[in-house]
Amino acid sequence: MSNAHQAREDFDRAYRKALWRKILGWFTGRPNHLLSYDELRSRLRIRGQRYLGLQQVPLDAIIGSVGRYQDFDREFLPTQVHTRDRWVNIDRARYADISLPPVDLLKIGQVYFVRDGNHRISVARERGQEFIDAYVTEIEVPVPVTPDADLDALALAQERLDFLETTRLQELCPGAQVEASLPGQYPLLLEHISAHRWLLGEQRQEPVSWEEAVRSWYTNVYEPVAQVIREHGLLESFPGSREADLYLWISRYQWYLRQAHQTPEGATAPQEALPPVRRLARLLRNAPWLDELMRQQEYATFLAHTHLQEHYPDVDLRTTLPGGYDRLREHISTHRWFLGEERQAEVPYAEAALSWYEQVYLPLVTFLREERLPQRYLDNTEADLYLWVSEGARRWQEP
Repeated sequence: MSNAHQAREDFDRAYRKALWRKILGWFTGRPNHLLSYDELRSRLRIRGQRYLGLQQVPLDAIIGSVGRYQDFDREFLPTQVHTRDRWVNIDRARYADISLPPVDLLKIGQVYFVRDGNHRISVARERGQEFIDAYVTEIEVPVPVTPDADLDALALAQERLDFLETTRLQELCPGAQVEASLPGQYPLLLEHISAHRWLLGEQRQEPVSWEEAVRSWYTNVYEPVAQVIREHGLLESFPGSREADLYLWISRYQWYLRQAHQTPEGATAPQEALPPVRRLARLLRNAPWLDELMRQQEYATFLAHTHLQEHYPDVDLRTTLPGGYDRLREHISTHRWFLGEERQAEVPYAEAALSWYEQVYLPLVTFLREERLPQRYLDNTEADLYLWVSEGARRWQEP
């Protein structure tokens, strides 16, 4: 049998193997494609590169290509008929013991991408070769890349690294753990922190540093939700998910609930949300702890905005009334306006909150205690009674 005929048979056999591997991949769900270097580069931050020279490289560590990633599968078996002539010519050269030049590879982490030499690598692997000579250029990236890597996992690792670097979460909140399982979740978490920062600034009427917003978001928003997720074993209903995934889904569900209360006729129902949110909605619909969680979040956010716990560690301003914390903030804002008018100067929000608590809230609550009203309304808090009395008195004074 001639070398040319043998090389053609080799290609046909390799092509059939690639077809069977493709079919097997459909059934198993295992990735069988080469990784695209350009797509990987778009998802990872390149820190630099250096030329390593001529090296012997393990063939099974080559998992991607710069330009030919659609012509071969993960084992570098040919998947396209148009590669036949080039593949056969290289195989014939091997049979004739003709030396071929080294291939050109890019090294990222523990793996390699082909810049030039895809067909030579395919033939070498089909012939059972374990190593190949290659000119290697190393590309430096901030996340580990291993032979079993896939693009989504690498993108997720990069997003997590970006999230931790942007937030400095582990420095600002030692021991903090925020983990997601899907690409795109960490950017959403950054949006939550930015929104929380904006809200803090709006309610204080003064700039809030990024560091303070990160600490406040983690302590007062994220961690209470994560704790409930752990206590109720919600992750067991969502195998493969992480706490940050459920935090985002719960946040979205809470948003639907708030929209439903605010605009019943135009709100989007939870059933119309994304599939994970729909599944979570079924679990949460009759969960009594969800309302309590939302109240806890609102209370923690209120305390973070007012800084009252810094002056009164045992302060208790919990309210059970709908919109109660927004109403308390309105009282503080009104008091702040009066202080500013008296002083003819801008009053910091935290200072106004402290003044309101000491000069307005505590005197009225002290009076209510003397009248034993808290004992008569056991299902309500002192803050509830304060709002009823103060807002009722204001309505009586209106003409």
